[in-house]
Amino acid sequence: MDKIKRVALAEYLNAVRSKAFIISVLAMPLVMMLAVSLQVFAQKKVDLSPRRFAVMDHTGKLFTPLEKAAKTRNDQLTEPPKLPGRLAAVVPPQPQFEPEEITTDHGDATKLEFELSERVRKKSLFAFIVIEANVIDAAATNDNHIRYFTRTPTYNDLPSWIERTVSDGVRRLRFDAAGLDPKQINRLNRRVSVNRLGLAKKTTGGKVEKAKPEDKIRTFAVPIASLMLMFVIVMTSAPMLMNTVLEEKMNKVAEVLISSVSPFQLMFGKLVGCVMVSLTLSGIYLGSIFWFLAEMNYLHIVPWDVVCWFFPFQIMALFIFGSMFLAIGAACNEIRDAQNLMFPAMMLVMVPMLVWMPILQSPNSPFSQAMSLIPPFTPTLMMLRIAAPPGPAMWEIGLAVFLTGGFMLFCVWAAGKIFRLGILSQGQSPSFFKLMTWLWSK
Repeated sequence: MDKIKRVALAEYLNAVRSKAFIISVLAMPLVMMLAVSLQVFAQKKVDLSPRRFAVMDHTGKLFTPLEKAAKTRNDQLTEPPKLPGRLAAVVPPQPQFEPEEITTDHGDATKLEFELSERVRKKSLFAFIVIEANVIDAAATNDNHIRYFTRTPTYNDLPSWIERTVSDGVRRLRFDAAGLDPKQINRLNRRVSVNRLGLAKKTTGGKVEKAKPEDKIRTFAVPIASLMLMFVIVMTSAPMLMNTVLEEKMNKVAEVLISSVSPFQLMFGKLVGCVMVSLTLSGIYLGSIFWFLAEMNYLHIVPWDVVCWFFPFQIMALFIFGSMFLAIGAACNEIRDAQNLMFPAMMLVMVPMLVWMPILQSPNSPFSQAMSLIPPFTPTLMMLRIAAPPGPAMWEIGLAVFLTGGFMLFCVWAAGKIFRLGILSQGQSPSFFKLMTWLWSK
């Protein structure tokens, strides 16, 4: 046990003092800061030149409301946005819309479209639209009531705004033609919103407590954050073990180490060191998240029971996948061989990332229960289910711990068998069949 402690401590200190650890600690906040900075920079570099567009209104009734709607929108853009709270998102700047009326009383329509197209090519116009005369007729079956012409079809804000605005204007004209009151129609047609609540419950004193409104951040952000953090921790720590063992084996350092400790002591010490490194990483990440939430006055969304379950599942996940990558590193002689063998292990890590969405939508479905009780996937998916309301039953969590713990012990035992034979083996590239034979060798 003393030798295992020495190996684990050496692995831990070597890891936390390395540049790779410092980079891995800073990688997530740096990537997030870089992503935010790039978005802010990109928003400042957005083309905010006015989107001037021509309007050929064959009805003679829709340009005026379109012009008024554009003026109202442009006036709202000049006002500073009212952003409540410190968590409010930054509203990206938007260009103004400037409609220009084109009379259609004279001239060939096809020739006029060509002339406007030339103006678009010369950039004096951004786009132009043609509104057909029968657009107000509710019985018209022609779908080409409004035609939008531009050389920048990827810009969707202007045609979407035109569609909404013209549709509102056409609806009002149709109401007037039918002798209906548009305001009365709007009142009768007003949507009914759904106020999402939890469930009422009794307090310890027997008093009924009213259901509280649903917190979307608590409902969706916390489960996704738990899933992603578990995935990042495993992907950051476990593959590093394979590279370390493979490097020691290629440089003949493993032969010197085996002369002082047994292969199992060396392997288990490396596993414990890896777990210690991962716990350090998760402590730093979680501490940073808690500090950020406290600064934003949103620390109350943190479910502390989820945090308590996170560390046991993280430790089991690191022992499982760390054992796999250790065995691969010990069995291989070259990086190329290790890359071929690590694909199945990487797939086991990736599977939860491919099925998390249906599990989040139905956390207590038979599919969710089955997937979260398959040991390689349990640490990640069970954390997702624990963080997603209403959460799994306690017997499911207990069964998950039992199955994952048993599978973890099997992985450590199997990795020890492969590590003992593979750490000093040289020459032929290993295969899966050969690794299976090593498991049952004496």
